[in-house]
Amino acid sequence: MEFKDRLLNYRNELKIGTKKEMSDRIGIARTLYSMLENGKREPSQEVLDKLLLMSNKPEEYWLYGIEEEEEYLNTRKEFKMTERAVKQLIDIGLIKDENFTDSVKDVLIAALKADVKHLLNKKQD
Repeated sequence: MEFKDRLLNYRNELKIGTKKEMSDRIGIARTLYSMLENGKREPSQEVLDKLLLMSNKPEEYWLYGIEEEEEYLNTRKEFKMTERAVKQLIDIGLIKDENFTDSVKDVLIAALKADVKHLLNKKQD
C-alpha cells in the first residue's frame, strides 16, 4: 500500500466524503490534497506534520505503512526529533552558534526527551 492509499483510507475512516472537506480539515489546498491522494505528488514534511497531529499516527506509518509498534521501534530513525528540531531552529534563525536562548534549550530538551524515550522503549523489546 502506498501513501496515497493510506491517505484515502484515512479519509474514509473519518467518513469525510470529499477531497475538499479533507483538505480543509488538514489545512492544505484542495489541489495539493487531490495530487497527494491521486499519487501525483509526495507529501512535504509540512503536510506530514499536519497529518501526524491530526491522525496521531507516526510518520513511519504515513511514509512506509508501518503500523505495528515493534516494527515502528525498529524502523524509527534514532534521534529523529532532535535532528528535526535543530534543523527547524536553524532554518528560522534561532540557532546561529552554540549559545542558546532558554526557549531554544527548552525545544531541544523536549526533542531529546522524545528520542531518549524511543531508545528506552526500543531497548525494552
